[in-house]
Amino acid sequence: MDDDSYPKTLYVGNLSKDVTEILILQLFTQIGPCKSCKMITEHTSNDPYCFVEFFEHRDAAAALAAMNGRKILGKEVKVNWATTPSSQKKDTSNHFHVFVGDLSPEITTEDVKAAFAPFGKISDARVVKDMTTGKSKGYGFVSFYNKLVRLQYKNTD
Repeated sequence: MDDDSYPKTLYVGNLSKDVTEILILQLFTQIGPCKSCKMITEHTSNDPYCFVEFFEHRDAAAALAAMNGRKILGKEVKVNWATTPSSQKKDTSNHFHVFVGDLSPEITTEDVKAAFAPFGKISDARVVKDMTTGKSKGYGFVSFYNKLVRLQYKNTD
């Protein structure tokens, strides 16, 4: 089986500000060998999040099942696939991804697209849904082709 067509990278969100890449790797490598961990902490008002890449899809799938909703340093983490649509898998270096949280259960992917459309051309948007109820789990993702003007200023301390 050609495992390259299956996702191997997980989004891990709602992290404590004290969580480090080393801690995440220590926890996730107990499930399967990890290739990398990239922590995103540049937004001071938001909780940090990270992307954990596994060597094998089956290990990533096991980690998703085992770690979603677990507490790490007192905070219940959200784990999901960090994927892009297959038509855009080749080069997403010019795409910019935004995590959207605290959504009502009634919010749909279309609602998120409509809310974020004024900020730029959307390449992908997704509300993560509960498999049993079909309602929003309270978070999702929006990806843009271009960096948002509001988000392009970096703190240069």
